[in-house]
Amino acid sequence: MSDNEIRIVFTDLDGTLLDHSTYSYREAEKALRSLREKGIHLILCSSKSRDEIKIYRDKLSNNEPFILENGGAIYIPEKYDLKCEFDRTDNGFLVIEIGSEYKILKSVFEKIKIKTGINAKSIAEFTVDEIVGLTGLSREEALLAQKKEYSLPFIINGSEEDVKKIQDEISLSGFNYTEGARFAYLMGGNDKGKAVNILVGIFRKNYPDAKILTVGLGDSLNDLPMLEAVDKKFLVKKELGNYEERIKVDDLTYADGIGPAGWNKAIIGLFGK
Repeated sequence: MSDNEIRIVFTDLDGTLLDHSTYSYREAEKALRSLREKGIHLILCSSKSRDEIKIYRDKLSNNEPFILENGGAIYIPEKYDLKCEFDRTDNGFLVIEIGSEYKILKSVFEKIKIKTGINAKSIAEFTVDEIVGLTGLSREEALLAQKKEYSLPFIINGSEEDVKKIQDEISLSGFNYTEGARFAYLMGGNDKGKAVNILVGIFRKNYPDAKILTVGLGDSLNDLPMLEAVDKKFLVKKELGNYEERIKVDDLTYADGIGPAGWNKAIIGLFGK
């Protein structure tokens, strides 16, 4: 790691680095190779659970810290040698916990469902086969998707008015609402931006003389806080070829391509081949 400049790319997974339907990053391989060759840090920042993200860290040969469940927690490999305050350790990782416990979120969600009478269903209520059908994940990954610790994914079967009622009740309960590529999410005080700021702060403390450049890439509403927290911001197209209209942030670059194709163009355009 250079003492003069540290370049960090924070990326969403589903619908951004990974194709929405196939979960492939093939179209981004050229840019991924460029990051590796240039020694640029790639930090996965996803709504996925810890074990889901570990699958993609292994596939990408990625040994960097990662941010899970929309900023619910930050995992930093102990071998990475970043000195910081942390809440616990987990299989060779230092863990910084930001979100609320899953059991609290489940309880809040059940109370909101009863109060509103709206037909909403959390991931805890879905069978594995239903998750496979909804997401296209393998059965193994569908099981891992249910193992949330800091967020509760859910689906509302109702009107826009029903969605607004759920949002309002979540807010009144003191919790956060956001949306990813497939699910809405009930969370505590966490979001991707808060986690990014904490992790960048740790880099700054460990490398006080270094210039740090941060980059973010996303596609959905839950990526907005992450994009607000970085220097260079890229929004890739969603699967239908449109951009998420609710993401409005200064200096946002609209990447020319859907998911990993747009990701590839953004990274190559910024850092070169």
